[in-house]
Amino acid sequence: MCYRKHLRQVRRARRRAKAQQRALLTLELEGFVALTLHTVTSTLTIPIEREIGAQVADTLREALRERRRALKTEAGQLRRDGGENAYRQGKANPAAQLPAALPAPIGSTDLAPVPGGASAP
Repeated sequence: MCYRKHLRQVRRARRRAKAQQRALLTLELEGFVALTLHTVTSTLTIPIEREIGAQVADTLREALRERRRALKTEAGQLRRDGGENAYRQGKANPAAQLPAALPAPIGSTDLAPVPGGASAP
């Protein structure tokens, strides 16, 4: 997989985790009344008390924080790997690194300086 595509996916996952953190904060401010767990074959809803809701929110917040930290580390590694790949490809083709010739400024001449210090009119 191309590192750019993978980096894009990692960044998208980081944004989703950040949005989930904001949603968790909103839910925590409103107060938890139940927790629903989903599996492939069934769903279980558990009513919870306020004190337990705070513990659940702390656990979820920590999990999201760790997920974002891991994604940030992965994105940094992908950027470094991509930079190294670009550097290696550039070294393999040294002609691509040479700057293009700049056009001469307007009003300049291609005449060589006159010996003896006299300048051309």
